[in-house]
Amino acid sequence: MASPEPAIRLRSSARTSTGQVRENNEDNIHLWSRDDYVLAVVADGMGGAAAGEEASRLAVEVIAMQFADLIQAPEDQTLSTMGEAELSNELRRTIQSANNQIVYKAAAEPEYRGMGTTITLAFVRGDRAIFAHVGDSRAYLIKGGAGQIIQITSDHSFVEALVAAGHITHEQAEMHPMRNVLYRALGQSDEIDVDLYYHRLNVGDRIVLCSDGLTRHVRPEEIARLALESANPDVVSQRLIDLANDRGGEDNVSVIVITVEAAEPLPPTYRQAHLADDDEETLLLKGRTRLRNPLAPPAEATAEGDTLHIDQKMAAERLSDAAEPVYFPEASPEALPDPLDPVIATRPAALHPLPMRQPDSLPTAGGQGEGHDTRLPDE
Repeated sequence: MASPEPAIRLRSSARTSTGQVRENNEDNIHLWSRDDYVLAVVADGMGGAAAGEEASRLAVEVIAMQFADLIQAPEDQTLSTMGEAELSNELRRTIQSANNQIVYKAAAEPEYRGMGTTITLAFVRGDRAIFAHVGDSRAYLIKGGAGQIIQITSDHSFVEALVAAGHITHEQAEMHPMRNVLYRALGQSDEIDVDLYYHRLNVGDRIVLCSDGLTRHVRPEEIARLALESANPDVVSQRLIDLANDRGGEDNVSVIVITVEAAEPLPPTYRQAHLADDDEETLLLKGRTRLRNPLAPPAEATAEGDTLHIDQKMAAERLSDAAEPVYFPEASPEALPDPLDPVIATRPAALHPLPMRQPDSLPTAGGQGEGHDTRLPDE
């Protein structure tokens, strides 16, 4: 029997760095931290230097404006009191609005034509987290009790589609010439499909949101190790960015870290109960049924309609990335999330990817780069 849940305190930190090679930063991040919730956003722009910066800036700006309105809303409609279903709808509407702004500006101003951005958002309130996601930035959950790392989001990239369909391996994907091509991002079309994920949290857990500038150089087990080495999210975010830059910093690097702490001292029995409860937690994906085999027929609907209960392990976890084993919870034998839409699974030739990101290595201007300098989100 699980012990009573302690009161939760959330601490958070956000940093972004131009890296060692790029001359500008196309990432944009923002962090809203209140007494009872945290809202965190990472956006990684693409489409050329100025266009990428503008796309990610627009996305974060629209989200900031719409959620600022919610903070001032009547008491029963604020972020502190809104139900999960309402929050989910609000996240979808907000990201659709950001997409509309990017599409409109790209059509109206030729210099921004072809611009787009990823978006990965986490809303944490108490012991519940909702993630909204488009693109290949990532959200990770590190379980403090068991030391496990779980990739919550699935990459919407061309190579991940090929991996999920069984056409190439993860090792081949890392060297694939189209590894930087996305098939879904904000700014690509008038309508955008937003993936939503739900997770229950425990004291000691960490959430890490990041752009692909981090995962290009830092493996999941290294993210987990650094996240658990310090209880201070400022220290963790800085160490992650420093490690990516020490290994070449080939891209802009953005990191947001959220730690889940007890507001009061924990009872001695909490840790044992917490470890036992980890195996019982589930993640809910609403509105999108995903299959283990993307070529298989759709699964039967559950009694709850389009809500599918899925164990924590996500299809996009890169087990082959680990130099040493990374421990994940057991997965459901019936269903797993899959990064493919049915049309992509059955007709891979029909993919309409965005323009390729910048090459992995770019020359610096006179050998100068921003290096380890980091920028907090409001600077």
